[in-house]
Amino acid sequence: MAPDVPSRRRQAIAQFVQDAGTARIEDLAERFGVSPMTIHRDLDVLAAEGWLERTRGSARTASLRLHERNVNLRRRQQASTKQALARAAMAHLRPGMSLALDDSTTVAALLPHLAALRPLTIITNFLPTITAAAADPDIDLVCLGGQYDRNLDSFDGPSVMDQLLTLNADAVVMSAAAVHQGFLLYPTPDAARRKRVFIEMGELKILLADSTKFAARAPHRVIGVDVFDVVIVDRQTAPEHLESLAAAGVRVEVVDVPPEDHDTEPPPP
Repeated sequence: MAPDVPSRRRQAIAQFVQDAGTARIEDLAERFGVSPMTIHRDLDVLAAEGWLERTRGSARTASLRLHERNVNLRRRQQASTKQALARAAMAHLRPGMSLALDDSTTVAALLPHLAALRPLTIITNFLPTITAAAADPDIDLVCLGGQYDRNLDSFDGPSVMDQLLTLNADAVVMSAAAVHQGFLLYPTPDAARRKRVFIEMGELKILLADSTKFAARAPHRVIGVDVFDVVIVDRQTAPEHLESLAAAGVRVEVVDVPPEDHDTEPPPP
């Protein structure tokens, strides 16, 4: 791996630490062909963004996420898997629906497919979804407006909550920061409350969760997975997590990521 592409190297470091559980700085420096000081800087960036935790002389998988990761980083993570999950979700949607889409990059993978559902109504607080829907005259758009968060590229705050409480949708499609012991988890209490109301307004409830969401942790419970009509996961999801979902009475769909998709992840900026 070329040491002059720090964003690519950091992404690879984060994945390596996640797979290994823990890694020493000296070992990372040797593996990625850079100096220990460069690894120190990379780990500082990754720890600040919530990808991992720093320890003395090493790094380990983040045990608990206390803030949501930057949207640009999340766009790059598991991009091909998100595309496969979005394609599977399309089988449950039909033209003419009112469709509530949350501010996750997983759900944003639906955007290239929305033309197949026209005419439709979209309800969202995610700016990329708002921008895409606003450009299409066959999509009616309900924007959830509030305080704009540049880190998340979405709107939040009391006004968003007030709007959500007055709305209803034929279907809601969303993801989660983490799924653990039968619950959706989020890093902040405000996000957890907003996501709960978001879920409740959808008659058909669809959860998209790639395999990494089952290894993540966050402190605030949103709602039990058993409220969803279908949970769509990828083939890399561990058997114990599939068994836990089935035990909760959840309909689970497992999708493969086609080989041609593995090369379509966008490079870091």
